[in-house]
Amino acid sequence: MNRSLYTLLFHLGLPLVAGRLAWRAWQAPAYAKRIGERFSVGLPALKPGGIWLHAVSVGESIAAAPLVRELLVRYPDMPITMTCMTPTGSERIQAMFGGTEYAGRVQHCYLPYDLPW
Repeated sequence: MNRSLYTLLFHLGLPLVAGRLAWRAWQAPAYAKRIGERFSVGLPALKPGGIWLHAVSVGESIAAAPLVRELLVRYPDMPITMTCMTPTGSERIQAMFGGTEYAGRVQHCYLPYDLPW
């Protein structure tokens, strides 16, 4: 029952979510570039399993970097997925872990909204 109510309320709130995303995209065009990821459309191919870390924005992404580096050392064969909610957080994650040293070891995408579809 709780999941059904949550899902119904979230669906009813989707116009507000879409409006907020449109507003943010108008203010900062980078918000519009990967909007599909927020609705689980066009997500990059991610390796299953592993460790998942969520950093909302750029500050959390920077704060999580030492943890990610240590996880890479301790669990070299395990994929690490980092998600975020903002373009600046995404840019920071890609700048820190998109280079050749970490190529293919740290995956990244926006955190999709919690919808059953």
